[in-house]
Amino acid sequence: MKLTPQNIIHHELIGLDTKVVDSTNRSLIGLGGRIIDETKNILVIETDAEEKEIPKSSSSFIFTIPSSNGKRYLPLKIKVDGRLLLSQPENRIQTKFKKKFRR
Repeated sequence: MKLTPQNIIHHELIGLDTKVVDSTNRSLIGLGGRIIDETKNILVIETDAEEKEIPKSSSSFIFTIPSSNGKRYLPLKIKVDGRLLLSQPENRIQTKFKKKFRR
């Protein structure tokens, strides 16, 4: 399955670049890097200096995904509420588009 903005929450996140854009822990806002591991409740992000564990439930992320448009390479940036990612990665990937998050 190709990674698209519509199916990002049902896709593998390890290897994607991300940035924390909102969090209850203000020290995490602006932190960015490459996702190197994922658990049910945590994303592990490798920054320039170290690895940081970011809780999914209290954060929002912008993921940068590769996209090709003809001959031009245009990366897409997608904002995702971390609460939509709360699940074991292997279970989240297998689920269908059942529920949508509402504010």
